[in-house]
Amino acid sequence: MITLSKTLRKTYIQLICFFTIVLMISLSITGKYLINSSKRELRNAMAFLKYELLQEVSSKSMEIFTGDLVNKLFRIENPTLEDLEIKIEYKNHVYIENISKRLLNAAVENTVTNVKLYDYMILKNELINKEGDIFTVVLVKNLKKEKNFFLDIVYIFVSGLAICIIISTIAFSRVLKKIKKELTVIETINSNVTLENLKVIKPTSYFKEFDNILDSYEEMLRRLDIQNRKQIEFVHNSSHELKTPLFIIGGYIDMIKRWGKKDPEIFDEALTSIEEETKNMNILIEKLLFIAKESEIKSEQQDIELSEIVLECISNLKRQYPKSNIDFTPEYTIVKSDEALVKLLIKNLLENAIKYGRDELIEVKIESDDELEEAILTIEDNGIGMTPTELEHIYDRFFRANKSRSKEIHGHGLGMSIVKRILTLLNLDIKISSTPDVGTTVKVFFKL
Repeated sequence: MITLSKTLRKTYIQLICFFTIVLMISLSITGKYLINSSKRELRNAMAFLKYELLQEVSSKSMEIFTGDLVNKLFRIENPTLEDLEIKIEYKNHVYIENISKRLLNAAVENTVTNVKLYDYMILKNELINKEGDIFTVVLVKNLKKEKNFFLDIVYIFVSGLAICIIISTIAFSRVLKKIKKELTVIETINSNVTLENLKVIKPTSYFKEFDNILDSYEEMLRRLDIQNRKQIEFVHNSSHELKTPLFIIGGYIDMIKRWGKKDPEIFDEALTSIEEETKNMNILIEKLLFIAKESEIKSEQQDIELSEIVLECISNLKRQYPKSNIDFTPEYTIVKSDEALVKLLIKNLLENAIKYGRDELIEVKIESDDELEEAILTIEDNGIGMTPTELEHIYDRFFRANKSRSKEIHGHGLGMSIVKRILTLLNLDIKISSTPDVGTTVKVFFKL
């Protein structure tokens, strides 16, 4: 796996190489421009001399050799000749300036030639006038000034690049050192965090981005801490809820061993209690398994008849709670939802109404709202009710209102926690209102 420091170094080297290539290309273009300018200057000068020699001064050709016509006329009319050395040869007459034989020997007809690595540039042409006379003209340009200018540019560019590389290397090393320090801090924090200690001591970060990372990390650990505490509380509470029926069963078994064989009434009482506590444990385990497997549950949306499900749930609960008094008039209503989850939802809501309803009448009804395209299931009991404070915690695991903690009301405080999870899975809305010693009303909103 590639480290961040290696990636940054690689990127830095690539940038240096890129700028070096750009510099070389720029210098190459500049050098090419200077060479082409010099060539163009030579050709323009040759064109000027051709015009002057063949058109203007044919009758005065000898003045080039007998007088100073090059300086008196040619260089005045064309100042570019000031930078050139000139040789003009006509029959036995020669006009030559300070040009070495080596340079003259390097001249090639009609071709611009460079000598000594562009120290000089030479152009040679033969010009024929109207009378057929031949003028051999050689132009030599000294490139010392252009070459020095180019070398100065190279020196400036290379020096600038070197200074930039040095400064950027120092700056990059400092930044990389700070980044490594920040990463080390994060590693140290990470190594010190455990499930038992999810607190983070966040230092002041040099970079805003690392500060944001630490903030996010701290927020994540805070959520994990809350989840961890809830998980520990859940394990403690569930173990406590399981220990209670096991303790009761153990007590009755011990009672059977001591007196059950001699006293049939004690034996029957013990068996009945063991059976009841076993059912209670089965219900608790089913609820715990549902909560544990919640993330694996997937709802299947289909058309279901809501009244039929309500009747089935009422019928099943009446076997478990024979004293329950539930009033429900079926109304044919088709909703889109998951049948199994809806059954579990209604079962838990009805079971709560039965447990905390004080054996009073429980009214269940279904109403349809065609405008809002929803069906409303209402379950209203006349039981012990809840205070606003208790109502805020009804979805907490193992929460039970103070008045519901009597021995007559059996429960584990998981029903409404399961209801909340089913509502989330099915994307349903719920509304609960309650008044102490008056009762509780629950409304669930289904999509038609």
